[in-house]
Amino acid sequence: MHDSAPEHGTGRGPRVLLVEDDADLREALCEALAELGHTVITAVDGNEGLHQLREARPDVVVLDLMMPKLDGWQFRVVQRNDPMLAATPVVAISASNSAAAAAIDADMYLRKPLDAHTLCHAIEDVLHLNAKRLDPAKTAQTDRLAALGTVAAGLAHEINNPLTYVLLQLTQAVRLVPDLANDANRARVEHLESLVRGSLEGAERIRGIMTGIRTFSRTDDVGMKPVDVRVPIDAALKLVANELRHRARLVKRYTDPPPVMANEGRLGQVFLNLFTNAVQALPEGAAQEHEVRVSAGTDEAGDLVIEIADTGAGIPPHVLGRIFEPYFSTKPPGQGTGLGLSISHSIVTSLGGTIGVTSEVGRGATFRIVLPALDRENPSC
Repeated sequence: MHDSAPEHGTGRGPRVLLVEDDADLREALCEALAELGHTVITAVDGNEGLHQLREARPDVVVLDLMMPKLDGWQFRVVQRNDPMLAATPVVAISASNSAAAAAIDADMYLRKPLDAHTLCHAIEDVLHLNAKRLDPAKTAQTDRLAALGTVAAGLAHEINNPLTYVLLQLTQAVRLVPDLANDANRARVEHLESLVRGSLEGAERIRGIMTGIRTFSRTDDVGMKPVDVRVPIDAALKLVANELRHRARLVKRYTDPPPVMANEGRLGQVFLNLFTNAVQALPEGAAQEHEVRVSAGTDEAGDLVIEIADTGAGIPPHVLGRIFEPYFSTKPPGQGTGLGLSISHSIVTSLGGTIGVTSEVGRGATFRIVLPALDRENPSC
């Protein structure tokens, strides 16, 4: 098992993972980048580089191609196939003048020898292009969600007042109707009582949906507080309940999930995205043949683990590594923005957590979210 590599530099610039097997060049580039304001984490080969990429979560990777054990080409294959790693941009460097080196699947390719200023400019360009690609999508989606949240909160408030009145009246009617019965009309009164109870049940269901909408609409509340994850999960489930009941059985399993420090509305957004995708992966009218399973508990380290699984069509292997990328969607044109999973990934990682997926074609998909429990200190990178 790899130990965490020390970080070099105390600047506020990008966090760079430098994967280079040549010790002298690695040390020289590390010192030069640190002097230019970058924070640098180093790795001596591709295997260690992948470990540091998962642990340290750098902003960009500077990747040598010719390395022992796991070279740069193999590094990129593994990175692209891991949803948690695929979005990190890569600047490839090599002394080779081969076509294979120049064609490396990277955001930018530089030939050795190179100086730190050249590399620094390349890093800035790659990060700028990456941010330019991501920011408009996130900003537009955030604006749309904020507007939706404002409208939803207003509707919930307006609906709740008359709904409370209806609930009170129906509850009173349920109590009074039996008193109207006599031997002559008992059957009709019992039928009337059944209708009133059905109306009361429907009104209670509406109240539950309003509660879910209020929870989901609080995405503008950026404050962090202890959250019982069952609340936003159940709120999201209420919003997809109508579609879900026609497609699958719902199976819930909560085993004392620990509280987490989070924003309840934003977590609700993550769960709503995942439940919506699960529902859309299932055919309509075959509810007895399919399941959507949600569980919340702890892992061996005591952190919160949520799993959301479906028995739908599954995700093809060639797609699996890209599903968290912005704009990427397997849905037909006009039926998806390709932003839901990307934004969900951003929300989860901003909370110090991880989100990943496993899938088998024809047997469904399972999304797994891990968040630091409130009573545990977040491990340092």
